[in-house]
Amino acid sequence: MTEPLAVVPDCFFCGAELPPLDPERLPDRERLAYDPRLGRLWRVCPECTRWNVVPLEDRWEVLELCERLVKDEGELLVNTEHLALYYIGGGRSGGGGAAGQLVRVGEPPRLDYADWRYSARLDEFPVRRRHRGWIERLLALPERPVANLGPRIGMQYESPGGTVPRIWVGRPFIEHGALLTGLFADIPLAARCPSCGGPFVIEPQLFGDTRLTLVQDAPVVAATCGLCGDEGSVPLIEARPTLRTAIAIVERGRREPEQVRGAVRPIDRCGGAMPFVERLAQRELDIGSMHERERLALWFCLDEGAEAEALDAEWRRAEELESIVDRDLTDVPGFDAFRDRVLEEKGEGTAEG
Repeated sequence: MTEPLAVVPDCFFCGAELPPLDPERLPDRERLAYDPRLGRLWRVCPECTRWNVVPLEDRWEVLELCERLVKDEGELLVNTEHLALYYIGGGRSGGGGAAGQLVRVGEPPRLDYADWRYSARLDEFPVRRRHRGWIERLLALPERPVANLGPRIGMQYESPGGTVPRIWVGRPFIEHGALLTGLFADIPLAARCPSCGGPFVIEPQLFGDTRLTLVQDAPVVAATCGLCGDEGSVPLIEARPTLRTAIAIVERGRREPEQVRGAVRPIDRCGGAMPFVERLAQRELDIGSMHERERLALWFCLDEGAEAEALDAEWRRAEELESIVDRDLTDVPGFDAFRDRVLEEKGEGTAEG
């Protein structure tokens, strides 16, 4: 049995305790990040999510274990241009029965990733994680629009027969009315309306009128503010959290693998998520008029963009620290001459000595 590696036990950033790293098993309920090409390894702090560098001499056995676990039993959860996130159930490849996550620098095919993440194919496996709290309560609401969820943003419902509010009749997504009402009654499209300065709330029955367009070649989301009644637009990145949740609500039933693959292929043909979103915005279609396949693809692109930014931000911070730890400073002007001078003074000599 190999002894656990003597790595720094505490998070470099927040001081949270990190247990010893065992080169023969994945840490239970932890996340490791690694780059097999450059031989780099990080431990992701469970408290602050910052990446902690594992010292160079302590990496190689763990890197070998990580690559074997990903290849033999990894379940792909998230991928970006630079990173892939895998769930490791443990047990089959020397993982010691532990369950955790591994982030591998790489670029899995988008088609395979979407097929496993969004389609019903994952139903064949035990559920690893479930969203709790607000999302769970939201999905428990009845499907029909209801009349008692809107007063917080000034909406007044008329409810003939106590079933479907009149304002929803003939509207897109009426079958998802309760879920959309629950969403937009609590969460605005963006923090600030460009017209009135208040929260950019939208009335749920008008979600289908929300459209994607371009302003100065940048995608924006245009909608009517439920507070002031003016139409305004905000950058896509500001509206993305609410927009991706709303589209996920109306498209969550499209889970056949071929439906998912059919939505992913146009993204790949466009050259990626951002080019696809820009092309979609050029058409200036509202959400309700988009083809179901286009809305599904837009959902995938919004998810990919949000997760890419979050993971890449962690990766950039970790890369900066890694460059210092590995003394990767050779691109600094004058560094080579400085190093040679120091070595000569210490008597170690240069190539000529």
